[in-house]
Amino acid sequence: MKISDIQRIRIDIVSDELSALHMMLDRDGRISRQGYGNLPVEEFIVTSESDASVFQQLLEKLSENMFEHAGVYDHPDKNGVPIVMMVAFLDQADETEFFEFRFGTENEDLGELLPFFDQFISYALSLSNHWYQAELEKNTKTGA
Repeated sequence: MKISDIQRIRIDIVSDELSALHMMLDRDGRISRQGYGNLPVEEFIVTSESDASVFQQLLEKLSENMFEHAGVYDHPDKNGVPIVMMVAFLDQADETEFFEFRFGTENEDLGELLPFFDQFISYALSLSNHWYQAELEKNTKTGA
């Protein structure tokens, strides 16, 4: 997959079978987000339109040669709370390249790809935290 072909980015973190984070971003600027990526789970989900700058900034963190390493990485000994972290890239035809990591919170030797995607997800969160927090506060005030 070429970075220029990416139309949507999906990010999911499941911790102990609970959705700690779900994000979907698209090239047109739509963002959908639930959670902060940690426990306790924040169930509030919001979708809105933006100027697509968040999506573009995330694309700038990618390298096309990373896609040759796409797939599932399943740690054989999951120590601690089980975690599944997934980042998927979808093109116009909904063809998908994804990276899925299955490990435990106490695992240490997790390779080189997981730290990259951990930073990528942290960056996505930092780019959307202000917006997400503002929407959560609006929801709390209105009781919606």
